[in-house]
Amino acid sequence: MTAETLSGWRAGIARMRFPRSSFLEAFSIGFLILLVALAVLADWIPGLVNPNFPYGDFSAPPDLTLNGLFGTDALGRSILSRVIYGARQTLVIVILATAISMTGGLILGMIAGYCRGMAERTVDLLANTMAVLPPVLIILALVSVTGTSVVTMTLTLGILDIGTYARLTKGGVISQNQRDYVLAARALGAGHGRILFREILPNLVPTMTAVVPPLMAGLIITEGSLSFLGFGIPAPAPSWGGMIAASTDLISRFPLLIFGPILAIVLTVYALNTTGDFLARRIDIRERQI
Repeated sequence: MTAETLSGWRAGIARMRFPRSSFLEAFSIGFLILLVALAVLADWIPGLVNPNFPYGDFSAPPDLTLNGLFGTDALGRSILSRVIYGARQTLVIVILATAISMTGGLILGMIAGYCRGMAERTVDLLANTMAVLPPVLIILALVSVTGTSVVTMTLTLGILDIGTYARLTKGGVISQNQRDYVLAARALGAGHGRILFREILPNLVPTMTAVVPPLMAGLIITEGSLSFLGFGIPAPAPSWGGMIAASTDLISRFPLLIFGPILAIVLTVYALNTTGDFLARRIDIRERQI
């Protein structure tokens, strides 16, 4: 990577310097960092039991130990342990699906925004088609043919979000295409690839970073819905939606069975949306300063 390329990326990332955040914004960012750390380091947390092994009696009230904090499920497995390991499963699916959709959307959106014409109309048609496809129904249809598979769910979630990233990227490229630095590079004889990847792409990073958290929140809800319906992460692997589904028959007598997974979903989705709003506000501040 050349010095000019590095300077372009630094200029784009420099626009992400954090302003003073509110308590809820700081809490959201801190919660996401903690969630990722717990998911990654779950195997090394002292005293945390295996999520698939019985730990205690589910009819007993929660205790103050690490594994008994949220109680146990109907099979005696620690709910807190399953919530933490379920976070690992969910985050892997959501991150991989986001990587697929972002990569495809960036490529298509940059081509559409830079070339315009037929390329733009084709990408718009593809994006609009994907936007009207309900992801849950599409995945259910695929699962009914291929069987329950994490790979199928991840690929489908990633492909269905390509249109969203393509539209956002196209708009960003169109707005950047007539900036002074792009016109200067074009006047100096820079090729299309250099303009796209060295001049325009680094300046799309802040905008794309701000929209990723809310879109990831939507993927978490979709994955949880599929797991709740029995078409997501296969048992006995822990999943937040699957934990809620497995406890539906006992909710009336033991309502705490669903407290852990529901709290995890609510806090994660809230934290992602709040972080996205915070990043969007920061980008707007920087844009006004520029």
